[in-house]
Amino acid sequence: MRDAALHPSGAVCAYLRTVSGPSSSKKRSILPSFFPLLVSVVVLVPASAHPQCLDFAPPFKPLWHLEFCTQYEQFGCCDQKMDNMIAERYWDIIDQLDTRGEDLCEDLLKEVMCQECSPYAAHLFDAEDPYTPVRELPGLCSGFCSKFHGKCGHVVKYLTENRLLQDTSQRDASTFCSMVDLQDQDYCYPNVLQSSNLNSNLGRVAEDPRGCLQLCLTEVANNLRNPVLMLHSGDGTHRMFIAEQVGFVWVYLRDGSRLETPFLDLSGEVMTTGWLGDERGFLGMAFHPKHRENGRFFIYYSILVDSKLEKVRVSEMKASEHDVNVADPNSE
Repeated sequence: MRDAALHPSGAVCAYLRTVSGPSSSKKRSILPSFFPLLVSVVVLVPASAHPQCLDFAPPFKPLWHLEFCTQYEQFGCCDQKMDNMIAERYWDIIDQLDTRGEDLCEDLLKEVMCQECSPYAAHLFDAEDPYTPVRELPGLCSGFCSKFHGKCGHVVKYLTENRLLQDTSQRDASTFCSMVDLQDQDYCYPNVLQSSNLNSNLGRVAEDPRGCLQLCLTEVANNLRNPVLMLHSGDGTHRMFIAEQVGFVWVYLRDGSRLETPFLDLSGEVMTTGWLGDERGFLGMAFHPKHRENGRFFIYYSILVDSKLEKVRVSEMKASEHDVNVADPNSE
């Protein structure tokens, strides 16, 4: 164990952008994170709309060929299972139509139902707005909507249980289309597919002239108090360890679940406060290259000596011999 005087370090800024259409000059959010020695502030510049699925995960390339919504098999929001589910719903509806209704509507109906697989599904169904419910029908551009209403108005009752949508589908096209319209016509269907600005870089990881990567972000953990690092133990268990500035280290399993008991609890030893911007606390952790064999790992955190002298402590510890998901508190 080593203690050393605490010295402030400079901040480094990194910029992440989502792969999508044009960046919005109106929206900027700053996400403070404290990554000791690497990054202290991450600035996320979101686009006015970005590729995102209905479950808020980023779009992806399916592992297997899509038999039904084939236009999204290179990059979209459906795997083979979801594609099959949409196909089953589609054929259930088709079975309830007479021959004339089927001939009129089958292609348009398929287009509308497959928008759940669109890389812009979250935007098409208004899932990004926390103040409105997710749409039961995707946002349709006025021209396409009028065509859909004229040929498929009679199938809306099979697509939604919303009585208002069902009733308006039996009226004039303008009333129905005003309900399924999107305010931003760039992102309604099918305009969203025809915009080269939105689709030219879909599925590609790009680099701007400054060398900043454009990335899609996905949430892996939440309800954490100032998380400062995330790392794996390199022992083949596929566990991820997330440390909080207040002194807790949590174990996340391969399926994303978190163990109830923390791997390490130094909350009684770590010096930290609730002050905004206070960088003291649990600051770093690293596993020994042979952690699987020896259980060793190393930690770095702030302490207060004799109630007045601030120092940082670097310690070696070991995982418990009885439970690899808990550190031995007596090994420091």
